[in-house]
Amino acid sequence: MGNSTVPSVDNISDREFQDYLGRYPSCIEAISQAKGAKPGQKTLAELDEYRYVDALDLFRPGTAKPMEIDHVKTLVEWKLRHGKFRPTLMNLVSSNDPKTVKETIQKAVKAYQDKSDVSTALGILTQLKGIGPATASLLLAVHDEENVIFFADEAFYWLCCGGSKGPIKYNLKEYMTLHDRAQAVSERLGVKAVDVERVAFVLMRQQEFDVPKTGGEKNPGQQEVPENKKIKSPSARDTIQKLPKKRKPSAEEGEIDTHLRRSKLTCALRQISSTTSNRKRKYDMPSPLFASSISLPKRFATVKDAIVSRSELPLASSWNRLLQQLREDVDRISSAEGDIIPTIDFADIPNPDLATGFLESLRDRGVAVIRRVVPHETATEWGQELEQYLGEGHGTMQASLQQHRPLHNIFWSPPQIEARAHPNVLAAQKFVMRLWKSEDPDASISTNFPVAYADRVRTQISGPGNQGSNAHVDGGSAERWEKDGYGDAGTYRNIFNGRWEDYDPWESSSRINVTSDLYRGASSCSIFRMFSGWLSLTNTTTEDGPSLRVLPMPKLATSYFLLRPFFSPVSPSSNAADSSTDWKLDTPQNSLLHGALPGYPQEIIPDMHPHLQLEKSLISIPPLNPGDYVIWHPDLVHAVGGSPSNTAPSTLYYRPPPHLRNDTHSRLSRTVLYLPACPLTQTNALYLSRQRKAFLLGYPGPDFDVAGYTRSGSMGPLRDERRHSSRASVQTVNDTGGDDGLRAMGLLPWDEEDAESDAERRVLEMANAILFPDLFER
Repeated sequence: MGNSTVPSVDNISDREFQDYLGRYPSCIEAISQAKGAKPGQKTLAELDEYRYVDALDLFRPGTAKPMEIDHVKTLVEWKLRHGKFRPTLMNLVSSNDPKTVKETIQKAVKAYQDKSDVSTALGILTQLKGIGPATASLLLAVHDEENVIFFADEAFYWLCCGGSKGPIKYNLKEYMTLHDRAQAVSERLGVKAVDVERVAFVLMRQQEFDVPKTGGEKNPGQQEVPENKKIKSPSARDTIQKLPKKRKPSAEEGEIDTHLRRSKLTCALRQISSTTSNRKRKYDMPSPLFASSISLPKRFATVKDAIVSRSELPLASSWNRLLQQLREDVDRISSAEGDIIPTIDFADIPNPDLATGFLESLRDRGVAVIRRVVPHETATEWGQELEQYLGEGHGTMQASLQQHRPLHNIFWSPPQIEARAHPNVLAAQKFVMRLWKSEDPDASISTNFPVAYADRVRTQISGPGNQGSNAHVDGGSAERWEKDGYGDAGTYRNIFNGRWEDYDPWESSSRINVTSDLYRGASSCSIFRMFSGWLSLTNTTTEDGPSLRVLPMPKLATSYFLLRPFFSPVSPSSNAADSSTDWKLDTPQNSLLHGALPGYPQEIIPDMHPHLQLEKSLISIPPLNPGDYVIWHPDLVHAVGGSPSNTAPSTLYYRPPPHLRNDTHSRLSRTVLYLPACPLTQTNALYLSRQRKAFLLGYPGPDFDVAGYTRSGSMGPLRDERRHSSRASVQTVNDTGGDDGLRAMGLLPWDEEDAESDAERRVLEMANAILFPDLFER
């Protein structure tokens, strides 16, 4: 639908057109004064003079003046000041070889002049770094003001969107549509393309500033904007939380730049402030024994009563429907066993048929394996390097290896960094995150730009006594029922309203503002993970017992453990999986949250969650080979190793029998890297800025205790990695993943030209403002 306050491109009269064209100088002057300029920087008005006067005189047809890189940079500077600011664009353009720039532009202009083929000319220009179709059209437009229009947002909105702001992909197809529409207006009114461009700018921007008219009639239907209602368009800075003040970098951080080998990293890293987070966390610790039997503070009874009061009858009815469906699905899972978990080869992801089938199965089961994401040889080498890295470490690193602790609290070893930045890993993460959809089209989230999360390493030795964890769910526990946790975001609203069938585990907008770590407890994570994941560095076979067991029912199992605390068996004999009618909705509610205790993961225990029938439904994933990547939904019930019927408290730190304690290196039968898939959001960008500091200084990830002690104190201080001679560097990231790897680690700004929509562009602008504030105009 068009914008009624803007005259139609098909109906605008010559008189109206000339009237709006006459307002352009006043409009630019108003914007120029509002934006101002830094010392030594040209104002927008001065740059506009270059764009529409000097450049046209220099490069219009018939002149022999060739365009060189300094001309290009001035035009790009005008583009950035005149429209949306792209913090990476100037650096990319400046990185082009001057001779290549000159020759490429000459080739493009000649191709255009010979055949009047705009598409071919733009194709040649876009071979330069940082030159997309929009910037390419600007370079060509100054060579032919009569016929070539610049691909400006305002021009596209007016000519192609009826005066309304719609999504722009900035591709060649869209530009050619814009070009054709501009040609039609030019021919009808007898005006130049450059004038169409300026009129569009006035029409789309006039309400932001008080632009005086130069005469002519008022456009019918166009509303005057009262002075007190005029506002500027919100910038990326207006949409993010206030960032902490920066201080001067420490001497230790000042040394970082000396190790950089690519100049394009220098500007980005200079934006990194040195303050480290004071946030304290505990490492994983044994879970409480039967947390479900612990009465929580009375406020939790109030929380439960409030949920019931909104939908008492629907809640009771939905419980019975849920138990019936659970019985059917558990039978289906137990009969299918491991075949129910989808797998795909990484090389088959480009195949639409295979990819679609895989994603449909992943949607249903919430867990999958992607084979050969990393080459077998590379993953095997990483496993060997990781073992060496642990062996060379100081104090607690060596202790964790010698004592056969399965979780190693290291974050910055070369194999971990290389895995997080590896192009195949990022591609696999982007592929599976496509499964998530947002009900809000303007939600501040992008799955096209994965964010790295620094987690730890898990190893397992062969031999007797290997215990695993109870079945559990990550992402907090009590927070799922609390208003300040998942409640305000509405993540589980349908479940608590008695409509679990309408609950979509893959809806992302209801998770963006979740606080899943209200109590900063064990295994809590403050970043939004779309998938938890393991990258295997060794072969995992069934001979050493299950490596990971999962309950592949993301919708049903989540609905069940969330509704379970509201119901009780009528009698002890009713506490069975085949019983549904002998359960009742508690009135009033008590304070129990079965399996949930603030500060601990959500435990799923057979005695307390009988209808899940864990002895049948908790199945092992297929064996993994080096380079295989297993991913699972953040709400999925899972257990690491051990026996499906294990009801003892989780023991995450296994101490083997004495005769095994001195033979570590020959008995590490399994090694996996924790490697979740995380989208780009405001929360994740803010976390990434803290994680980046930890990486550069060698401290643990922000979600982990800076002091480095568990509740029992068994792990000791974790500052050893800062002094590790083999710790990965920025160069490691760059050598492995290039620009995409650097961006995933928060070390290089995103190129906003890569956005596929306006909403995604806003996400990139927001993330760049958070991570690289000095690149934005003041």
